[in-house]
Amino acid sequence: MIGSILRQRYKIVKQLGAGGFGETYLAEDLDIPVTPKPVCVVKRLKPTEIAPDIVRLFEQEAQILYQLGQNHDQIPKLFSYFQEGQQFYLIQELIDGYDLTQEIIPGKKLSENDVIQLLRDILEILVYVHENKVIHRDIKPANIMRRKNGKLVLIDFGLVKQINNTIALKSGFTSRTVGIGTYGYMPSEQGYGKPKLSSDIYALGMTVIKGLTGISLNTLSEDEDGEIIWSNLVSVSNKLEHFITKMVRYDWRQRYKDAKEALEELNQLFGFVKLENKSSEDWFTERNQLFDLQKYEEAISYYDQAIAIKPDDHEVWYNRGVALQKLQEYRQAIASYDQAIAIKPDNHEVWYHRGVAFEKLQKYREAIASYDKAIAIKPDDDQVWCNRGVAFEKLKEYEEALKCYKKAISI
Repeated sequence: MIGSILRQRYKIVKQLGAGGFGETYLAEDLDIPVTPKPVCVVKRLKPTEIAPDIVRLFEQEAQILYQLGQNHDQIPKLFSYFQEGQQFYLIQELIDGYDLTQEIIPGKKLSENDVIQLLRDILEILVYVHENKVIHRDIKPANIMRRKNGKLVLIDFGLVKQINNTIALKSGFTSRTVGIGTYGYMPSEQGYGKPKLSSDIYALGMTVIKGLTGISLNTLSEDEDGEIIWSNLVSVSNKLEHFITKMVRYDWRQRYKDAKEALEELNQLFGFVKLENKSSEDWFTERNQLFDLQKYEEAISYYDQAIAIKPDDHEVWYNRGVALQKLQEYRQAIASYDQAIAIKPDNHEVWYHRGVAFEKLQKYREAIASYDKAIAIKPDDDQVWCNRGVAFEKLKEYEEALKCYKKAISI
């Protein structure tokens, strides 16, 4: 395989890894007219058979990977996918950095602040993933990479493993393949082949437990109800202990239902904390500490400095808008939201808050238009439907308002 060229474009340079159903390679993209050639990752899947349902599944899962990577800079981009002979290929972005097995290591305990920041960083990515109705299915330190700029990237979605699983099931290898994931990080329902959005929450919880305790997960005990016993091994605040314990409950219904619910609870409990090793982004987190302390004017000053350095950060523009809204500076808040939307138009939270700002200005038609945008992105947000109903009620369009309220109740 080394030295071969796929589709007269991707030259295989070296092997990066191998598993039961395929291999991963580093490749050069020969189509790009620069020297040295840019590199990418080639994943080769070797199914034992090529059946129509396997081909369809490969295409479906590849399309999901493509959409996720195109719209989020913390998920690897999928450049191409194709079938050659009896094998499938995925061509993906190479992430320049290292995985978190270099930070979460045996014998080393992460601080509480480090863990809170790690939880926030990963949950923010997972919110996007879960909003797209996708379950990662294999969250663990090896599948979380840190770029050189400090940003985390979520790699190796279990979507590819789903293809392998289907092939294996067709081949009769049921007992060892139904559970897609990694032992120690994988909750019971996922082991039975029934993963939920909260399965990712469990895996992330186990990841930070490993970071906090500094020990291997297979050494942890369980109580008679199957709950992980871990808090006696660390010294953390009651708030963090309760938060992580809820993440890793044995019964998936007792966990946070998805990343959004977990992130909202995390931010409510801790606000934003500063991670000491964030290099150039160190002072960026101070703006959020000020926000949590309701020092909105000072927070806005920090946001402005952040924008001067990185004007295309949609999250900074959004947070700046929220701070201005807290100060009842609704017109300025809308201007900040507009900047965030220009950079990332598919963030439904920005559209929602923009609608609230217009509502405060008694511009109900504009508010409804913003709520419509939010609903188009996320149709099942009951709060947006409720606010939309209030706006129609203010316009005395009671029939439309009633429809909105009924919709909110039905969600």
